[in-house]
Amino acid sequence: MDFSGTVILAGPAAPVHLNRAGTRVFGTLALQSWEVLRSGAGTLAEFVVLGSDAVALVPDKLPLAEAAGLSAAGQTALKMCDVAGIKPGRGQRVLVNGGSGGVGTLACQIVRAMGAEEVVATCSGGNVEMVSGLGVDEVIDYRAMAPLPDHLARTYSDRPFDVILDTVGIQALYEGSPSYLKPNGVYVNVGALEGVMWTFWCWAKNALWPTILGGTPRRYVMFSTVTNGRSAEKLADMVETGKVRVVVDSVFGMDAVLEGYDHLASKRAKGKIVIKIQMTDPSTPS
Repeated sequence: MDFSGTVILAGPAAPVHLNRAGTRVFGTLALQSWEVLRSGAGTLAEFVVLGSDAVALVPDKLPLAEAAGLSAAGQTALKMCDVAGIKPGRGQRVLVNGGSGGVGTLACQIVRAMGAEEVVATCSGGNVEMVSGLGVDEVIDYRAMAPLPDHLARTYSDRPFDVILDTVGIQALYEGSPSYLKPNGVYVNVGALEGVMWTFWCWAKNALWPTILGGTPRRYVMFSTVTNGRSAEKLADMVETGKVRVVVDSVFGMDAVLEGYDHLASKRAKGKIVIKIQMTDPSTPS
């Protein structure tokens, strides 16, 4: 439900910095999937109506196509770092699983911006060069090193991670984590596991199952992000100061929306997939 665009009209309660027509903004329309299906509401449209607390100003030098892919993924990465307790001066070593995805490309950069000392990321071989350019210290080709948990156990057992940020959702990665995650470390997962029921079962097992009954002895956190304008402003500041950049895989026009969804479903995208809305009135800002 991410978007970027320009203000057409603002209500009387809108803050001064957002109430001028033509102001560039970005954010997320916070709707549950069932609401979208029921109402047809969403951001794949020429116009959206939402509260000013859901948007932030687009940094001056950031193209709208990049701003469109920043909000939800960036806020998710921000919260992952927050719940993991990443702060400057702690000497933390962090593994980002899925470093080439929408959340992963931003997590690699945000975790560094928030003070991590060392960042390791995983991705497929075709994405290694791109992920290496995000400021990480090491990139692991998970296909070449399969099975990944075994490789991590061999390589990092003597220098385990403080934090694992799983943007993909790999149950085996968590179950094997005692071999490469410190006893007081934290495993944060926002990736969708195989199916809703399986996701719920794994969350219950990982977060609640006592160690004495066979549970994995590492802290496990799973959450859904509640987006808001304040967090979007933090992201905008990071972009403006050069700490974060948005990786856009491709931009599709409205006449190629289905192709865009097919590309998303292929799981081969390197960064964000963006749809450029074609305005019916060429004089209307886009």
